[in-house]
This record gives sequence, C-alpha cells and structure tokens, in this order.
Amino acid sequence: MLTLSNKISISRILFIPPLVFSIIQVHRYAQYRYVCLILIFIICLSDILDGYIARKRDEVTRLGVYLDPIADKLVLMVSCIMLSSDRLWPAPRLPNWIPTIIVCRDLTLILGTLALLLITGRVNCKPTILGKASTCLQIAAIVAVIVGNHVPVSILTTIWWMVAVLTFASGIFYVYRNILLQSNNRR
Repeated sequence: MLTLSNKISISRILFIPPLVFSIIQVHRYAQYRYVCLILIFIICLSDILDGYIARKRDEVTRLGVYLDPIADKLVLMVSCIMLSSDRLWPAPRLPNWIPTIIVCRDLTLILGTLALLLITGRVNCKPTILGKASTCLQIAAIVAVIVGNHVPVSILTTIWWMVAVLTFASGIFYVYRNILLQSNNRR
C-alpha cells in the first residue's frame, strides 16, 4: 500500500529529471541556478516531510524504509556526478573525487544491504547520526556549488573535505554495524 509518505518519497525521485534538465541548462542560462536551488530545496523539504508524516501518522512501512534512502541516494549521486562535470556545469564544480567517494559508498551499502537481505533475511537500515550528518554535508556541498562564486574557495574546499571524511566514515560504520548485527544474530 502506498502511504502518503511513500508517495512523497516517489515524488522526490520524480524531481530528478527536472533537476537534471535545470543543471544542463545553467551553461546557457545562468538563471537556471535558481531553478536548481528551488528544486534542491523542494527535494530536501520532501525528505523531511515524508519522515515526519510517516512517524506522525504511524505509517512507517517496509517499502518506505527502503524507498526513502534510495530516493536520497539517487538524488545525491545524480547531483554530485552532474555538478562535477565540466561539460555540464560551469565553475565552481565539485572535484571528481567527491562523487567517486559518494557513489562507491552508496553502491557498497546498496549491494551489501541486498546481499545481507538475501542471505540472512535481515538488515539494519536505520539511519545513523553519522549518515545523516554526511547527507546534510553532501547537500550543503551541492548548494554551495549551485550558488557558484558567492562562496569562497576556502569554504568550498573545507566543505568538500568534510563531505569526504564523513561519507567515508559513515560507510565504514554502516558496514561495521551490519557485520556486528549478523555476528550477534548467530550467537
């Protein structure tokens, strides 16, 4: 059954094509930066809203537990990859190593989660404070790049390094937590 919060998560995925279109248009029409900002704001707001609604209405579903992080990961991966491309985005751009770290971590988590689910039937998908901080910083990096030259390079560089460290640390922690969960279940 599709609850309201699940529909909001699906709508977040549906916002990816307009975001992609807007990012591509910035090279020709600088005002599309504002469209990108508005879309990122709507996407972030919908992320907060779907979780709030699911908890408030007691509509936390198995589908929603998987759909929400998948929507987040898709939006972040697509945004980071596009905002690092010199063909698609004018300066400043995310350094290529940022989307590489994000995509590698997220693919590892997705494949690891699927493997654990298939092998054991259980997996811990609950978000951690480290994962949430990593996501917030990734969004901050995306916003900083979208607003362009209004953010000093030193601040951009600091945000990028913080994203890298937190993304890597949260990936290691998720893997550790699920390995620990599996070893505790065997006892």
